[in-house]
Amino acid sequence: MSNSTGSAKTKAELAVLERRLRPVYEALDSHNYKKALTEAEKILKKHPNTNAAKECHQHRKVVTLYERAIQIDPSEQNLTQLFMAYSRERMYKEQQKIGLRLFKDFGNAPYYYWSVMSLILQAGENPELGQKMLLPLADKMVKTQIEKSGVAEGAAELEIQLLILEGQEKWKECAEFVDKKEAIALPLAPYNLVEKGMSYYMKGGQYDKVYELASEAVEKMPDNWNLWKLSIESTVNRVEKLIESDKKEDIEEAQSLVKKLSELIEAVQKTVDYKIRSPYIAPFLAQKSFRQMPKKIPGMEDLAPLFGDYVEKMLKYVEHFYKKPVCYADLKMFFTELTEDQKTEFLKGMIVWIEQVSTADDESGDESKVWAIILIERCRRALGENAKRSPEFMRALFQQLIAQIAAKDRGEHAQGVLANFATSHLWEAYRTDNDLEKFYEMILILEYVVANNKTDPLCKLALMRAYADICATGRINALQKNLDIKAIQMDTLGHLTFPVYETSGHFNLAIIQNTQLMYMYDQADKEIQDCIAQAYRNGKFSAVARMTEVSNRMRNSVQKSACEVMNRYLSSLFVLEDIDQITITLWGEEDPIDWKSLHDTRDFNTLPYTETPEYDVLLEDMKQRTFKELIDISELRNTMCRALGAVGRITHENMDPRLARVQLKITVTEFKEHLEYCCREYPTILIPSKLAQSPAPQHLSQWVHSGGPQMILEYLEATIKLVEILDSGEHPDKSLVGTRTEMATKLIKLIDIPPKRTEGEPLPPFWIVEPIIKSSRALQTLATISILLQLIEKVVIKLAQNVPTSVPDVVSKAKGKKEKKAAEETIAKTLSECKAVVFLEHIRAKHVELRYAGNFLHSHFSQLLAVEDKHIPSKVGEGLGNAQYSLQQISPSIEARLERSFYSAFEDMHTTIKSRL
Repeated sequence: MSNSTGSAKTKAELAVLERRLRPVYEALDSHNYKKALTEAEKILKKHPNTNAAKECHQHRKVVTLYERAIQIDPSEQNLTQLFMAYSRERMYKEQQKIGLRLFKDFGNAPYYYWSVMSLILQAGENPELGQKMLLPLADKMVKTQIEKSGVAEGAAELEIQLLILEGQEKWKECAEFVDKKEAIALPLAPYNLVEKGMSYYMKGGQYDKVYELASEAVEKMPDNWNLWKLSIESTVNRVEKLIESDKKEDIEEAQSLVKKLSELIEAVQKTVDYKIRSPYIAPFLAQKSFRQMPKKIPGMEDLAPLFGDYVEKMLKYVEHFYKKPVCYADLKMFFTELTEDQKTEFLKGMIVWIEQVSTADDESGDESKVWAIILIERCRRALGENAKRSPEFMRALFQQLIAQIAAKDRGEHAQGVLANFATSHLWEAYRTDNDLEKFYEMILILEYVVANNKTDPLCKLALMRAYADICATGRINALQKNLDIKAIQMDTLGHLTFPVYETSGHFNLAIIQNTQLMYMYDQADKEIQDCIAQAYRNGKFSAVARMTEVSNRMRNSVQKSACEVMNRYLSSLFVLEDIDQITITLWGEEDPIDWKSLHDTRDFNTLPYTETPEYDVLLEDMKQRTFKELIDISELRNTMCRALGAVGRITHENMDPRLARVQLKITVTEFKEHLEYCCREYPTILIPSKLAQSPAPQHLSQWVHSGGPQMILEYLEATIKLVEILDSGEHPDKSLVGTRTEMATKLIKLIDIPPKRTEGEPLPPFWIVEPIIKSSRALQTLATISILLQLIEKVVIKLAQNVPTSVPDVVSKAKGKKEKKAAEETIAKTLSECKAVVFLEHIRAKHVELRYAGNFLHSHFSQLLAVEDKHIPSKVGEGLGNAQYSLQQISPSIEARLERSFYSAFEDMHTTIKSRL
């Protein structure tokens, strides 16, 4: 009976779907593809929660539609659209066949090269097969076509040939190819073509040829840094090969090559006379490269006579280029080559130089003295000088920086750089010593600059990152609006605040932010695919390969997957009402996420503060750890969602019962194993990264040790046993899911969020942040268990056939003692005959415990908001002279903003408690 009902329901659903999709098919049949897409969008807007409507949005469905279309009408346009649909889905074999079919059916030569390009893309997916078969086949196809038809005007055939040679790593042939007269048709500027040829020669080991070309080109384009790097790199490679021999003539030849390079640098420097930078950076790179060789050049242990004294050259460089903001970045590349004595000598020379700059006459609008101060302080920080200074000295320096920031008529660019340098100093104190006073001072300074500087975005970004650490979502929202972030920047900046709305209990805002990020990825991929399609049509095959790689990274972005998983999770817990729709959303796509294939697309170069020597190591470590944590917390959410969805699928009419039970066991096991793994990998003592560039904390350690996921796991494991009991024809005992008292005990521990106070001591600054995070995670657990209990009820009602599902309400209707006694006997008989009824009543009683827990959680909110301890440090700006007064003037308004933000978090969670528990 149930199968026939399910079949009828399925047919009805298909009929509705077919009716909705009819305008799409009609538009496709009439070749009006724009209208087809418009009609599809209308369906999605009108029926956003319809599963079939969601599937229509998948590109696989577009493939199917065009495959059907060419069966009816194999026109050139339909076949072309199918080719592009295959391209979107990376279906390169099918794409190759359609390309050849287009060429055979319509005789248009570019279609032939579409097919060849498909072979090249297949080779990229399978390099081994590519080298053995695919690329040689592509090469043969191109040569055959050129022999038959010749080379048409344009660069299509040339680009294809070059891509094949590159794929086969035939570097000499590549270099000779771009040296041909016809290569001018390639989509490269002439100087780029020259560089490309030299890069091929480098890869092929033809270093003599590279130096010959690079040294000639660098005299014509002396500010082309790539040419200088090629000149130096080729010389180093030639020298390394020569000094492997102990022959005198080889050593002399190596020495000659080094001298030749130094003469080239000197000759070019004379022609430019400090008008451009590259020829004056070249000596630093040359010395660094020669020093890093495994074997030193005999007789040339000291390179200073050839390339100049390192310190002297650096000071000369500073003298001429210090007004350029990039000056510091140029110097920093070579600080690692300085000995301790050279560092001291360089800083002493900088002091002499800045004294000379300071005594120069001031000119209106000239901020060169400010740039000089910025440069010397950044150099001191990078060379470790600040670590040797006393706290009093650093405090005085900080006071000077504030004075420079607030100076009248200070230019916004210089003000922003000064603020960022001051921020780096304060953030370092926060990172290393958890100095919350300096952290708050940093917020005040950044707020001052943000209010007065309309052009500098870095201060806003730094402020957003700081507020993410303390869950100040209100200010983050305002700053994000002021930044006017474009879609493409959302990928860069999304990780700065990604989990903060979830951890602070603003679940709707979290869903909105995630939806915006996911939309950005979808739109970016769509635009890239449009560009790929255009590149095919225009024969720009090198662009196809590059853009396909970008598209792959966008589609497999860890940030995109994290957003998608969190949205499924939060939407199911806090938005959707229908339990069947919740089940579908929790389960997600049929194809599981391949976590190992995800790319880290997060951009950590947005915030600068990287002067200190150890920062590169810290950054790399942070990238790896936060990437791993983002994957682990997303996978934990995903396995939990899948396990919950598997419970709901047990009751679905159109599910294979055996498959549903297998999936339930597998998904619960996956959740359990990953939870245990996370508990091991993320101990309670784990402290989130406090680097300025790091993403907002995920607080995975807090979540997995809160007891919440473990409670959810207990109910999931009980559900597996429940299904087995019901399948055997037995009825479950209420002990299967534990008593109400046991549940209440665990819930009391879960919602124990108030901060622990040391007797007689005030709470530390920002003490309220941890209770906010704990509250959010506790509320998520309560909502999850509530949904799971609803799903368990459905399982019992579905599988425990021919039994009542509730205790008959006969007592309230009874009148008199006799009737009441009879009613009680009826209840007793029902309960004795059917344990399922008792079990269901027990499950429903557990909802009451959840509501009690929610109410207690809300009472904790009220207690926290009544605490009189300040949220900010009691001391602000001590030892900063006049600057202290300025910071104290700003502080009250910032404190009020923070309090509003914290209050808003609790208010949102209270609303959620009332609506979902």
